[in-house]
Amino acid sequence: MADTSTKRSYPKLPTKNWWTLRDRFKKSIPQKVDADYLQSVLNLSTPASAANLIGPLRTVGLIDDEGSPTDRALDWRDDSSYPAVCDAMVADIYPDTLRSAFPEPSKDAEGVLNWFSRNTGAGTSASRAMAGFYALLTEADPSQPAPKPSDAPKKRANAPASSRTRTSGAKSNAATKNGLDRSRRTDPEVNISLQIHIDPSASAEQIDQIFKSMAVHLYGGG
Repeated sequence: MADTSTKRSYPKLPTKNWWTLRDRFKKSIPQKVDADYLQSVLNLSTPASAANLIGPLRTVGLIDDEGSPTDRALDWRDDSSYPAVCDAMVADIYPDTLRSAFPEPSKDAEGVLNWFSRNTGAGTSASRAMAGFYALLTEADPSQPAPKPSDAPKKRANAPASSRTRTSGAKSNAATKNGLDRSRRTDPEVNISLQIHIDPSASAEQIDQIFKSMAVHLYGGG
């Protein structure tokens, strides 16, 4: 039976580390799990961050006090026995009150978070980490989950390359069209309007001479 005392701590183990370590155990069971091993296989930045995972791994029963993997670790890496192993971990670690109130923590994430905050006295960040690990064990799904939408960057995503190409092409065409329009608007247009007044008394020879003179001046004709 799990300890039901209040103001106690519960294990926190990042989901990514959980799945990465399980994949490593599937490939090869280490002789000993220590901070150096964890820092290496989990690609952690500091020995301290790796050492912080030793306690949770002992609490869930994957390693013993000496750091050696347990029989539970052997079953944990097996997909067929993974759900039963997680159920045993939940029963060993968490009190009946929590398990009875939140048998499916994903359906009431806020309620689970409040329970851990209230019963551990931890801050929001630590309480969220404990609640998240409890949910991970309770779900007991051996398949590594896909990234959640909330994990994605909240900034506006860039448009696909094809969209950018179409947009760029449209802008280029528009710019070309606008340039031509501006060119048409700015090119000077010359319109010449002539009004010729010929005396009614002028003879045909005089009229013919007038038009010949105009041709010379306007078109360079003879």
